[in-house]
Amino acid sequence: MLSVLLYLVGSVLEKLVVEEWRFVVVVAFTVLFGILDLFNRTPHIWRQVPQRLVRTLPAGTLGVVWGIDLGLLFTTQKTTSLVWLAAIGVVFLAPGSAPLVLVGMAVTVTLLVTLWSLTRAAAEIEGRSDRVWVSRARRASGAMMLLLAAALAVGAVHP
Repeated sequence: MLSVLLYLVGSVLEKLVVEEWRFVVVVAFTVLFGILDLFNRTPHIWRQVPQRLVRTLPAGTLGVVWGIDLGLLFTTQKTTSLVWLAAIGVVFLAPGSAPLVLVGMAVTVTLLVTLWSLTRAAAEIEGRSDRVWVSRARRASGAMMLLLAAALAVGAVHP
């Protein structure tokens, strides 16, 4: 559902804003999100799926609603800003790729988390602080985004 919204907004922006300025916006957001992640300030909504649903919906309906809410990718907490950057990139540069990018991200992350959960490191995470792991992931994400922004800027200057 989110990909439809991103596609519609991106299609309008494609007609209203020249490509060079859309590119500048993406680079600026890449730098912003990179810095926010480096400083452990990844923007996200401070909530998960509303708990009141557990008390008000029957099990089958609850599972569907919970899954849709999580699948939106927008309303859940974020470990890094990579989802936000992908959404910005799709909207400003390639709106037609929204379904492919968002579904691809969801499938990739699901597979990686599933595979990782089968490792010994996943079993040992209980003994470590989750905040340390999240902080390291954010810093790595931030560094990657700043390197990406630099590469994009250099590529724009020297095509």
